[in-house]
Amino acid sequence: MVARRKHTLAEVLGPLEADVMEVVWDKRDVTVRDVHKSLRSNRAIAYTTVMTTLGRLADKGLLQRIEDQPAHHYRAVVTREQYARSTVKSVVDWLVSHFPDPAVAYLVDRVGEDDERVIDRLTEAIEQRKAKDEGV
Repeated sequence: MVARRKHTLAEVLGPLEADVMEVVWDKRDVTVRDVHKSLRSNRAIAYTTVMTTLGRLADKGLLQRIEDQPAHHYRAVVTREQYARSTVKSVVDWLVSHFPDPAVAYLVDRVGEDDERVIDRLTEAIEQRKAKDEGV
């Protein structure tokens, strides 16, 4: 039997979780009511759904639940940038470990489309890595 992996910050959020996190990141300190009010302006959503989603995000370690006030408050444990970095790392690591040649080729092509200087820096980094490995 395969061991069940724990939830990590690198997991990609579902659409509702992503929307909830956007509200929390924008407002910094929220209650269920705050998030519900913000989300219901764009969609029909139950208060209890928001409450459950906030709880799940806290269980995953993305939010801190503060229970010392009449209404629970939630704060983000990570910034948008930290979450994005973690998610990108997880996805790229998986792709490179399962499909190394096409993944690396795509990344080089994609980066090259936007900025040839990045290709030059990658080439430099590869040469430095080779030199370091040869010196070992």
